[in-house]
Amino acid sequence: MQSDLFGNIPEIVIDIHETGGKRMNAVKHLMSMLDKEQITYTIEKIPIGDILGTDGIAIERKTVSDLVNTLKGSSSGVPRLTKQMDALLEYEKPYLLIENILSIRRDPMKKCVYVPFSSKKTKDKGYFVTLERASYIHPSSLDALIESVQERGITIIKGFNALHSAGLLYGILESGKKKQKGKGQRLPVIRTRKGLESMADEQEFFVAGFPSVNVVRARSLLHRFGSPMEILTRTDEWAEVPGIGPKTVASAKKLLYSDYVSTAPKEKEEKQ
Repeated sequence: MQSDLFGNIPEIVIDIHETGGKRMNAVKHLMSMLDKEQITYTIEKIPIGDILGTDGIAIERKTVSDLVNTLKGSSSGVPRLTKQMDALLEYEKPYLLIENILSIRRDPMKKCVYVPFSSKKTKDKGYFVTLERASYIHPSSLDALIESVQERGITIIKGFNALHSAGLLYGILESGKKKQKGKGQRLPVIRTRKGLESMADEQEFFVAGFPSVNVVRARSLLHRFGSPMEILTRTDEWAEVPGIGPKTVASAKKLLYSDYVSTAPKEKEEKQ
């Protein structure tokens, strides 16, 4: 990684896409904190994650609205969130920051959550007027989505707003640096986003679709059993693979043997 004019090598890499626009997000607040503490960072285009730190730290930043929007499928039919989380697992310490998850208002009756984007105090009165926008995902589904990301081995960072989230980011990045003092610091490494270009990539992606199975565990299963079909038919032997526990085996069996019950609304029959 290129050093600056004074020979300092950046300890943090920030994706250039996070620095645009007028609205202050957690990354822009983080940059102000780093500048104040004179911590060296660089701004580049990052294929995986939004912030890279020492010791294999990679952080993806999303608001609740961003998170819901990434559930939409790509041209290949695979949700963008799935692709992003698969890529994030290429790093040793993957994190997902949800910038405003602690400030949302849940409405299970209308099957949505309300995300505040502006709040002002009324003149001469102790009242606050908050403007919200609806994000149409059931609160329970949002919780299940976040839990599914955690089960894959990705640490969730829950923020109240941009400033609070920036403080959490700063703490994680500084913690990574302190742990490496005296051990030989591992600087950030920019890795490329791996596409599904080969049969092996497709097989890893398929097996990593099981609950609590990330790309690393999928590779271990494929090395042990040889093919996805063998993996499917020999679930009782999964526990023999390092890193695969009884809970993962039970979740996989539940997924494979449970009857399909669709929760999507039925399409109306076309009129003849």
